[in-house]
Amino acid sequence: MSFFKYIKLKDFRNFHEYENDYNKNCNIIYGKNGSGKTNLLESISLFDKGTGFKNDNLKNIIQSKKEKFINYAQFYSSNKLYELKVFTLQTNERLLKKILVNDDHNKEALTHLRSMLSFLIFQPEMERFFLLSPSFRRKFIDRLIYSYNKDYNKLINQYKKNLSERSNILKSQRIDDAWLQKIEDNIARLGIEIYDHRIKQINILNDNLISLFKQKKSPFSVKLKIEDIFLNKNHSKINDVDKYKNQLKINRQNDSFVGGATIGPHRSDISGLINNDFPLNQLSTGQQKTIVLMLILAQSDYLVNKRHIRPIILMDEICSHLDDINRSILLNLVQDFDLQFFMTGTDKNLFSFLSTKTKYYNISNSGKK
Repeated sequence: MSFFKYIKLKDFRNFHEYENDYNKNCNIIYGKNGSGKTNLLESISLFDKGTGFKNDNLKNIIQSKKEKFINYAQFYSSNKLYELKVFTLQTNERLLKKILVNDDHNKEALTHLRSMLSFLIFQPEMERFFLLSPSFRRKFIDRLIYSYNKDYNKLINQYKKNLSERSNILKSQRIDDAWLQKIEDNIARLGIEIYDHRIKQINILNDNLISLFKQKKSPFSVKLKIEDIFLNKNHSKINDVDKYKNQLKINRQNDSFVGGATIGPHRSDISGLINNDFPLNQLSTGQQKTIVLMLILAQSDYLVNKRHIRPIILMDEICSHLDDINRSILLNLVQDFDLQFFMTGTDKNLFSFLSTKTKYYNISNSGKK
């Protein structure tokens, strides 16, 4: 099992100093709005690759009038203690995020940390999950893939880099056809790989959602699918890189006007049905929250039982629209898996349905300076 035992924040967001010990099971962070509940969860997510679940600019994370933030954690994995530190560093007029593992910053140490860390995240806006932009849903699925495949972000970044390069070439007055063809080769190869990962992830979710419904842990059956013009037209030959490259070539003139590639996994969306007949985007806010909680429950089951990965689950402002169905799903999630949870809410009493393993922390009063 992996879990955060102790966390100390310095000049991070609204915290000048904050420190606390945490339970390896369920941790409830409660307090009034603006007290820093979301900021605490964000600080935990920053120990992984990237700029945290808010994906904010690093300079916005540093407390006002301070030069840097320094966050420290004691992290246990397989009964071994690791001392982690994440902080900002100014180099060559650039602000960078650095992570130390037992005061070590080499590649092997960071790779080992990422192999131990896996996060599943709920954010308040997910209550409108199927009404938000397609990019939000794509990123959610990509984050699920990254929870067990730490090379996946590299694939996404390479794909985006090649898309940007192609767009720049198409905008230029003098086009190097050989170079453009090479870039489109890369886009097609990487795009097919992304499609493949996402299709497998959707299948993982659908299989586990069926299982949850059969176990009566879900109030209705759910089936997701990928909406994508190129994918739907070529579903039987999705591994055909040549077909992808040819379509990119055909689309060059149009893409030069619109300023990007009009086909590819960056244009995909996620949709689905409940009980085989009702669209997910027609559900109420509370029902959409139910779907997202079911997806997190399904992914947890896959990670724990198929990949032997124990994710840390961060749930921000989880208590709105928490009816009996959503409470039941959340309770199943906490009881069925030996995982560490961090949940936030405005009132301790909102979490009274949880197990006795739960620990409560009033962030307005504890550990904060």
